[in-house]
Amino acid sequence: MLRNQTLASLNDADLAALRPHLSLRHVHRGEVLTDQGGEVANIYFPTTAYVSNMVTFQDGRTAQTFIMGVEGVTGLAAFLAEAPCAWGIEVKVGGEVYQLPAAVLRRQIEISPRLRQQLLRRVYDYQAQAAFAVGCASLHSLMSRLALYILASAGRLGARELRLTQQDFAALLGVQRTTVSAAASELKAVGAIQYSRGVLRICSRDALIEQACECYHLGHPFQSAD
Repeated sequence: MLRNQTLASLNDADLAALRPHLSLRHVHRGEVLTDQGGEVANIYFPTTAYVSNMVTFQDGRTAQTFIMGVEGVTGLAAFLAEAPCAWGIEVKVGGEVYQLPAAVLRRQIEISPRLRQQLLRRVYDYQAQAAFAVGCASLHSLMSRLALYILASAGRLGARELRLTQQDFAALLGVQRTTVSAAASELKAVGAIQYSRGVLRICSRDALIEQACECYHLGHPFQSAD
């Protein structure tokens, strides 16, 4: 059984066409899967890895703009547009991904309208998440946003423990690490999480949901970490 949810949702004919070309790879934290401005030569379907879209500016600063786990597929908008990828794709938590040559996927979507529609729907889901993220950053408190992203990360990894540093969360939320530390302390105080030496453990998912902003209920496809 393929652990990636996008692959698992494909019909038998599309999966049979793609399966011989899928290769299971172990990827490491910090590994760049697709360069910013580069061609989408391979598509990646995470299983146990956690990947992010990264934007790098001319002064060398970077911003993490999107997170993806077992539900997703990388570089999809650029692939469908047949355009260079406007962001880089980097591994945040090492683990396994299925790698598929983009040319193979392109051949299959040319003969399978259903597959093309499924991938377009996934792009729509990503666009919706990006829209909520912009609004969330403008209107919601940092603690509620941190609770939201812990839930998102745990769901996408299918785990209750996250090997993500406070600096990782700071990059994702666009704030200073010390600010994340203060918000994490608030979540500890209500019994939602424990945090030690770069390992965050969810103690009470219900408590996290209670502290998370309304974006949790407004269209984010979080998966249960229970």
